[in-house]
Amino acid sequence: MSMATDIIKYIREHGSITTKQAMEELGCYRLSARIYDIRSFGINVQRDMVNVKNRKGETCRVAKYTIPGGVPECFSA
Repeated sequence: MSMATDIIKYIREHGSITTKQAMEELGCYRLSARIYDIRSFGINVQRDMVNVKNRKGETCRVAKYTIPGGVPECFSA
């Protein structure tokens, strides 16, 4: 399974994904590049900036990606 497919599946199951979640849960360190790939498939991916705590407890901003309207059935992972 490709990383883009893993990300699509994660968004379907959890509703969204952040760069922090992608690193910690999927081992994806280039989420924005994979989102670019997903968009090239014709999937509309929305990005919002959100505040999260890093491992030191400090607040930092990361991208949170969602797929408004959900993932099209033809992209079932």
